[in-house]
Amino acid sequence: KGNVIVGQSGGPTSAINSSLAGVYRTAIDRGAKKVYGMRHGIQAFWGKVIALSEHIRNELDEELLKRTPAAYLGSCRYKLPEIHENPEIFEKIFGILDKLEIECFIYLGGNDSMDTTKKISE
Repeated sequence: KGNVIVGQSGGPTSAINSSLAGVYRTAIDRGAKKVYGMRHGIQAFWGKVIALSEHIRNELDEELLKRTPAAYLGSCRYKLPEIHENPEIFEKIFGILDKLEIECFIYLGGNDSMDTTKKISE
């Protein structure tokens, strides 16, 4: 029922935008107040977060997003350090999550993306 943030990471694929559209639709259908997108993955926490509802305005926008290859939000190959190596990065990430009142963090991508999710979860 709160706010959701979603990002894309790794190589752009034919399915990553479809996954983004699915995340957006599911979040809206389940009552999310706002759905934010991270521009260029976890590096969004250096100032590039957008409200997806300003970009996905109707069903046609959703359908086009599903069928467009590449990474709509932009991607990155930034690998988060271990928290003990650089706690300032995590403080910045959680500061922005708190500011945006994020209750759900979703990160689309492959193995390194899942490593990012694991580190944030920890």
